Amino acid sequence: MNIPFTASNGIPVHLTTDASNVPVLTTLTKEFAHPFISARGDDVQALREFFQAEADERVGRWRDPEDAVFVVYSGGAWDGVYSPIRVVAERNGASWLLDREDHEPNVPATVLAVARRYFDAHPEPKPWHDAAEGEVWILMFANSSHAWFVNGDYFQSTKTLTNIAKTDEGIIAGRCIFPEEVPS
Repeated sequence: MNIPFTASNGIPVHLTTDASNVPVLTTLTKEFAHPFISARGDDVQALREFFQAEADERVGRWRDPEDAVFVVYSGGAWDGVYSPIRVVAERNGASWLLDREDHEPNVPATVLAVARRYFDAHPEPKPWHDAAEGEVWILMFANSSHAWFVNGDYFQSTKTLTNIAKTDEGIIAGRCIFPEEVPS
């Protein structure tokens, strides 16, 4: 295998294999007459995955960790309402629009599994995630509920003065009690 590639900065990159069939990534710059070995074997795969993840982040897509041929584009939120996601099979360009509640019979099980993994990795934000400094919230946990005030990125208990993150997974419900919302 010999895959020549010239980067945008003019440096040629070659992916070859050695006598033991181990991948070797080499570059040849103008300053050096001999190839510079930059990665071998498992390092080449790690670099491939790193640069793929970097490209995914740059274009705003999520790649399924269990089946990397599938990527997901988020529709984002508009006024607190979340748009569907688009699951794309990169191999052939097939795509499906899905939301958290989709269980359509014409969507392949593999695609539904990809969507479920995406939603598990990207839980819907809860109202208390955006709690503002100075607000007081009643937060409900599995066995208790009481008032907490917002202190930066944390809730601080009015009972124990302990801090928890606004995104703490133990919070199962919450409502702001101060300042009160005035109906318009």
